[in-house]
Amino acid sequence: MTGDWPIALFVLLAGPAVGSFLGVVVDRVADGRSLWSRSACEACGARLGALDLVPILSSVRGRCRHCGVEIPGHLLRLEIAALAASAIAVALATGPATMLALAAFLWCLVGLFYADLLHFRLPNVLTAALFVAGLALAAVTPGRSVPEALATAAAGVLVFWLLRIGYRRLRGRDGLGLGDVKMMAGLGAGLGPEALPLAVLAAAVLALLVAVVEGWRGGAGLNPQARVPFGAWLSGGAVLALLL
Repeated sequence: MTGDWPIALFVLLAGPAVGSFLGVVVDRVADGRSLWSRSACEACGARLGALDLVPILSSVRGRCRHCGVEIPGHLLRLEIAALAASAIAVALATGPATMLALAAFLWCLVGLFYADLLHFRLPNVLTAALFVAGLALAAVTPGRSVPEALATAAAGVLVFWLLRIGYRRLRGRDGLGLGDVKMMAGLGAGLGPEALPLAVLAAAVLALLVAVVEGWRGGAGLNPQARVPFGAWLSGGAVLALLL
C-alpha cells in the first residue's frame, strides 16, 4: 500500500468535489433540470464563482454570499459522505485500480442514497454509473470476473422485477420502484453473488428499523401505506456488506 499513496491522496481529495457534483445531480435531476448548466444560487439566481464552489468550506459558511439565503444542509452532508466513501475505498482496496473502482462505486451509492432519501428518485444517470463502476470493480478484484458480475447483476434484476410484479398483483400497487430494480444491476455487478444477499437483507432490516422508529415517534405505529426510500437502504446495506 506504500506505493499507492498518490492514488490514495487523489481519491481522498476528489471525494468532497465528487460529493459537490452529486449534490447537483440529486437536486437537478429531481427537478428535471439540466446537469450541465452553470451553478447558481437556488434563491437569487446569482452565478456561483470559484470560491463559492470550494467543497465543504463553501458549505460551512452556510449562506449565499449574494443574498444571504441559507445553503441546504444536505449539500454539506453529501460532500462529507463522499469523503467518507473515499476513506473506505482507501482502507479496503488491495491496489490502485481497485481503489479507484471501489471509490467510484461508493460515490454512486452516496448519490443514490441521498437522491432516494430526499426526492424518492433513483436517477438513471446514477444507476447506470453504479453498474459501470460495479463491472470495473469486478474486473480488477482478485477472484472475481466480469462474466460473474453480469450474471449476478442479471439475477438481482430478475428477482427484484419478479418481486415488483408479485407485489403489484397481490396488493394492487407498486411496492418496488423501477429505480430499485435498475439499482440491483449495479449492486449485483459490484458486490458479487456472496455479498449481494447480505446487502439486501441489511437493507430490509434498516428499512424496517427506520419505519418502526418513525412510527413510534409519530405515535401511530407502522403505516403500511407509507413510502419507503428502499434504494437509500440498499445503498446502506451495500456499504455494510463491503465492510463485513
